[in-house]
Amino acid sequence: MDKKQFKEFCKNEFIARGFKKQKNVFYLSGHNLLCGIDLQKSNYGDVYYINYYYFIGNFDNNSNYPTYYESDIQGRIVVMSKKQTFQGKQFLTAQVEYEEYSEDELRPFFEREFKEKILPPINQGKKYILDNLNSLYFLTLNQGEVMRKLTQ
Repeated sequence: MDKKQFKEFCKNEFIARGFKKQKNVFYLSGHNLLCGIDLQKSNYGDVYYINYYYFIGNFDNNSNYPTYYESDIQGRIVVMSKKQTFQGKQFLTAQVEYEEYSEDELRPFFEREFKEKILPPINQGKKYILDNLNSLYFLTLNQGEVMRKLTQ
């Protein structure tokens, strides 16, 4: 698919799961946290990263959401590589070479990432992140402050 189709596919996937767009980011509030998701163009070719991140706190009635740089936990959606291989085998990568995929090829990876990583904290709260720290989720640079927020 081309870049326009890829961006439209992503937008539809985000909106279908309840995310709402504000500027260039899609947001969804959960139990004492906010999830943001956006597309990041690579500087090294026709590749995008799909970043998701969490802000710990109450954001229910906020229309002025924080930016990616203020996030507490970050991650990226991963897909199976198409062109690149490691020792002759495909591998999971955060680099989405969108021209190599159809919507039907990408959709299962999006569904898995939303089901296993992105939506559980929104539905179950920050305890889910705490229980899966260092396996599914990784803290940003302010680790002490983030741990304090997670355990309050």
